[in-house]
Amino acid sequence: MDGVLTTAARDPQGTVVAAASVRHQPPPAGGRATATGLVDPAVRGRGVGSHLLDWALTAAAPAEVTVETESLTPAAERLFASRGLRQVFAKDVFRFDLGVAEPPEVPFPGGVMLAEWSRDAAGRFFAVYSAAFRDRPGFPGWSERQWVDWLTDDEEFRPDWTLLATDGQAGDVGFIGCAEGWVVQVGVRPDWRGRGLGAALVVEALTRMRAAGAREALLDVNVNNPAGALYRRLGFTPLGRRARYAAP
Repeated sequence: MDGVLTTAARDPQGTVVAAASVRHQPPPAGGRATATGLVDPAVRGRGVGSHLLDWALTAAAPAEVTVETESLTPAAERLFASRGLRQVFAKDVFRFDLGVAEPPEVPFPGGVMLAEWSRDAAGRFFAVYSAAFRDRPGFPGWSERQWVDWLTDDEEFRPDWTLLATDGQAGDVGFIGCAEGWVVQVGVRPDWRGRGLGAALVVEALTRMRAAGAREALLDVNVNNPAGALYRRLGFTPLGRRARYAAP
């Protein structure tokens, strides 16, 4: 792929045990690069991650580099700090085992009705998304088209698990977006928070996933988002932490 450099580490048997890549961004974002890497847990603590990180920082130079990891560990935190990198973003990944546990019972607030995703209703979904996330740090300020493309331009997008919650008097008050195996995004209008709507939407989506034969559901949530406590109460268990680091 143009603008992408890769490297890998192999054990004596030739099995890949670690890999890293650097992607240089084209104009108008030229001068920036994103580095990612993965290390097999079986070989962690042997300096492989340090070697990959140093390779990535060299390969990215002189661009302004962002380093992304899918599995942040205390050792990785120390490694990034030793290279002068600081954390700028982090999300916890949670899993619900649909093959073992049934979703809990969480009723919707009285008077709330659900509608599945349709292109005709995209603007209504977007309006709730904007209201729900506008006050959150890092809100991207996307247009309706940008957000809809981000949510739906994936062959695993599930419109039948992507739901809009509407109150007879207040109008559209919440939504959930889903793909195969993932709860992608959940949003509730600020004036409707604290009524259990978000929990009810998640449980409804889990119930539909389980009925369709799904064995698990994953989601990620910003570490500063109090919704993490909600997902734990619903039966999700933490898998790991995604993070992004950059030079000061």
